[in-house]
Amino acid sequence: MVALSCAPCGQHTIAAPTPDGVHEPARDLRIPYHGPADAKSPSMCEEIMLALVRQVAGVRLVWSTQWLTHGRAVQELAAGRLDADCGYYRTPEREAQLLYSRQAAIRLETVLAVRVDDPATVESFDDLRAALADGHDMVLVNAGSAFLDRLHQAGISDRNIDAWASHSDTNLRKLMRGRGRFFIFRNPGLTEIIQSNGWDGRVRVLPHPLAMDEQFLVFSRHLDPALRERLEAALAGLAADGTLAQIAQRHGGRPPGL
Repeated sequence: MVALSCAPCGQHTIAAPTPDGVHEPARDLRIPYHGPADAKSPSMCEEIMLALVRQVAGVRLVWSTQWLTHGRAVQELAAGRLDADCGYYRTPEREAQLLYSRQAAIRLETVLAVRVDDPATVESFDDLRAALADGHDMVLVNAGSAFLDRLHQAGISDRNIDAWASHSDTNLRKLMRGRGRFFIFRNPGLTEIIQSNGWDGRVRVLPHPLAMDEQFLVFSRHLDPALRERLEAALAGLAADGTLAQIAQRHGGRPPGL
């Protein structure tokens, strides 16, 4: 089971008053950990989730105490040990296990990173498949990532895919050591990781995204349907009042539909 933070443990936290003015114990919405505790600013998904629960009286976020791959997070959500998460592409496998929000949360670019001296000019999945055709190069992808499905859909064979590492930092280090030619990830996200580690002079992000896709919130099928509907309504409100667009702009992304 995933260890969860409880702030404060063993106590009933009083949440914001409900619409009728009655205070009730806060209801926990358990979500995965999304970044280092010492980060100077919240991640895009953290901002979205924080904005979301501010619109839903009587609900507080409770973060897992350990970082999870998307694959592990899906397992915990499917089992009902987590309640919701942010930043998921639609895949048939995940849709069979989880419920997706009706409203998209953000639009992100699928991009490739290469070593700074690599002359690659890949602009599409077809270009990437052609670049890997000789069988000698590898594309690195995080374990459990939806990008693995995208690579398979593009006709890229597992013999050209390294999906062993769970974290982007690990795969970027492998890339810099020559243990793969490409690393597939998303922006916003990839550029920030490279800059925060001081790898600008060693790794570059190719300028042409392979795709632009909407990402959604996901909910455990074990989550109370009434609470899920309140969260859906809050997400629609964040889209309508421009909050999602403001969050996207702060992180270099795009709001849904643009």
